[in-house]
Amino acid sequence: MDTTQFKATPVLTSPLVEQFQQVIANHELAHAYLLAGMSGTGKLVLAKWIALRLFCLAPQANQPDYTCAECQRILSDNHPDVVMVQPDGRQIKVDQIRYLKTEFTKRSVEGQQKVFIIDQADTMTVNAANSLLKFIEEPGQDVYIFLLTTNKQAILPTIQSRTQIVELPALSPVQLKTQLATAGIPDYLQSVVVGLTQSPQEATAWLVDDWLGQVVKQLLPWFKLVLARDPLAYVEIQTKLLPLFEDRSQQKIGLSLVTLLMRDALVLKVDDQRLDLYFANWRAELVAAVQGLTLPQCLAMNEAALALQPQFERNLNYQNVWEAFVIKCLTNK
Repeated sequence: MDTTQFKATPVLTSPLVEQFQQVIANHELAHAYLLAGMSGTGKLVLAKWIALRLFCLAPQANQPDYTCAECQRILSDNHPDVVMVQPDGRQIKVDQIRYLKTEFTKRSVEGQQKVFIIDQADTMTVNAANSLLKFIEEPGQDVYIFLLTTNKQAILPTIQSRTQIVELPALSPVQLKTQLATAGIPDYLQSVVVGLTQSPQEATAWLVDDWLGQVVKQLLPWFKLVLARDPLAYVEIQTKLLPLFEDRSQQKIGLSLVTLLMRDALVLKVDDQRLDLYFANWRAELVAAVQGLTLPQCLAMNEAALALQPQFERNLNYQNVWEAFVIKCLTNK
């Protein structure tokens, strides 16, 4: 993300920035924050903005100038006193937190302050989270820690209790769709994307080689087989669906799409006139597909869909997660 894109991020025009401006001006910044919000709400941008404001050599109107040497190094992830940790594969491991420990104990390289950003903090192993705990309790002077998460409930209560929790609000569907349209997201995919992310930049990446469009095209006929409890749905997991998801990020999106589809199916079973759907362009097909199911059956299938992501996060085999879901749906009486 270049400087222009960074400054255009919606969170930087939100009241949250005004609140942090006041806190920093009053020298009241807490030592640890938990920034919680769905993907694309700007958690990392907000944490970096705070670092920019703290280190900027020539702030203007309580804003970083974005052009000084300190700002440029932070924006390029090259500042020695702004340290970020992200998952190594699926998780943040205890060795990564040990690395942070050594950084915690070092003096800042060029000033008095140090900023630590732990992205996707909900992926910390239990050992890693416990290892971090005592450093959150006693971080040292002028040390600031920001934990970022899309799943606040996955953060240990003992860590939550030692941080200031900041909930980043989601954009309204109308606001987000406007941004998606500006970013070039096709009309027929905008409602789908709203259920997946708040970031137009992230959504744009899914359009490369029409990846998201192809996934939706393959997923919908398969999902109708699931609702019809057709055994062919089991076969098509391996033959048609799994080849679409090449890495863990894409695999998570695939499971999220199933959850959104099942949510829409349940909503339409309850009220077939509802229009607030993620798969709004396929409303008629979904209405027809749920006709052969009872409401209890739809509820059971929805419960199975909601379990997909947690199962995958527990490191279950990706194909097994899909197959278990289909078996539950096929045997749903």
